[in-house]
Amino acid sequence: MFKKTDVLIDIFFKELPFEQRVAQVAALGYTAIETWQGGDAALLKKIGDACAADGVRFVSVVLNGPADMTVAPVKNGNKKAFLERIDQYSDNALAAGCRAGIVCTGNSVSGQSLDEHRKNLVECLREAGARVAKKGFSLNLEPLNTIVDHKGYYLDSREASLEVVKAVALPNVKMLYDIYHMQIMHGNQLAFIIPNLESIGHFHTAGVPGRHELSDGETHYPFVLGKILAAGYQGYFGLEYMPVLESAVSLRKVIELLR
Repeated sequence: MFKKTDVLIDIFFKELPFEQRVAQVAALGYTAIETWQGGDAALLKKIGDACAADGVRFVSVVLNGPADMTVAPVKNGNKKAFLERIDQYSDNALAAGCRAGIVCTGNSVSGQSLDEHRKNLVECLREAGARVAKKGFSLNLEPLNTIVDHKGYYLDSREASLEVVKAVALPNVKMLYDIYHMQIMHGNQLAFIIPNLESIGHFHTAGVPGRHELSDGETHYPFVLGKILAAGYQGYFGLEYMPVLESAVSLRKVIELLR
């Protein structure tokens, strides 16, 4: 099962340059990585070259940050800036061998109605998705928790995220289901995930509470991930937790947990 996990290299082996972190991950037996980086084309190319050299798949990048309101797709008047950002960062990713990116909504905007937020988001995603589809690129929309980590963030509901994805109605626009965030907001995970699996393009994982190792928390990850894989999921589960242990020790612990 751990072969279907990918390592977020931004938070492991932080003492090393990004491209050297790929080799460390590969040496442990992992076959895929992702990064929060999206805007630094030169860095992404180094990461992509390292992935190619070590036989590692480059799964995902972040295309806009959760609180970056300059391009937030929910905000009135941001459509042009958002589309330009997605065009640029998707090109950066593709040049590095990565074909998918994470889209955040930004925070709720004071003075804007909920209908305006949703309308802006759907329109931005629909046009961005159509553009990047021509390049063979996919977008994954991420809901986040607003109780612990991202107060003020617009999209904190998996049901609302699903509604947006269905309204966009493009095969390359899906939701990123972060099991950590959605455990905090909802719980009852598999009852939502399994019937909506076709609308989920990627997963993130972390222990709850604390956002640390998968083995340390209330979520029984071997059971949850096993059920998702048994239901036909073909993608990866990103390891986006903040390790308490040293990087190599922590990642070996995941391997032991998910064998």
